Amino acid sequence: MKIKNTIKVVMTTSLLSAFGIATAGEVAMDSAKQAEMMAMFMQMAQPGEEHKKLEPLAGTWDVEIKMWSQPGAEPMLFKGRGTSRMILGSRFLESRSTSGEGEMYTEALTILGYDKRHKKYTSVGYDTWGTYYVAATGEYDPKTNSVVMGGEDYDPTTKFTQKWDFVLRFIDKDKYVWEVIFKDEMHTQGKGPFKMVEITSTRVKEKK
Repeated sequence: MKIKNTIKVVMTTSLLSAFGIATAGEVAMDSAKQAEMMAMFMQMAQPGEEHKKLEPLAGTWDVEIKMWSQPGAEPMLFKGRGTSRMILGSRFLESRSTSGEGEMYTEALTILGYDKRHKKYTSVGYDTWGTYYVAATGEYDPKTNSVVMGGEDYDPTTKFTQKWDFVLRFIDKDKYVWEVIFKDEMHTQGKGPFKMVEITSTRVKEKK
């Protein structure tokens, strides 16, 4: 408990400094103001309704993947299995999956969350196709019941910037779809947004 309280004090002090408010050793802060700032920080640190939107995605899922090599091509089809769980006090959704066979075998890890500071959903992904991460941020659209997160990355080896949208579509409590849509010139070939990947996840029902 003492360690936890110490961490809170350190984090609160950092927050106060970020707001340009003098800390101990400079000018003594009014106790009421300090309590107000502490309460604000603690409230911002708690998961909210946006995080609850991710909770139904926890569980075990059968995965069907469609992948297009270029605009207009026929899709390649893969199957897999994924497991997701809420972590860090229900602040993030951790998803791990395996799919494909042989040279196309893939292991993937994705962390979904919601940044209350910027009011945006966040996604950070890793897989066995590289040693880098792929990130995106965006907002929930109630009209389409989906989260659209955009991102970009400059690749120094190929010397071009990739731009993409991740679209998370909530279908029902037992199904959701994840799409990867590229928007950069190299992927789209000048033909507009190009959906390269569509992943349909269907909940694996528990045997009674």
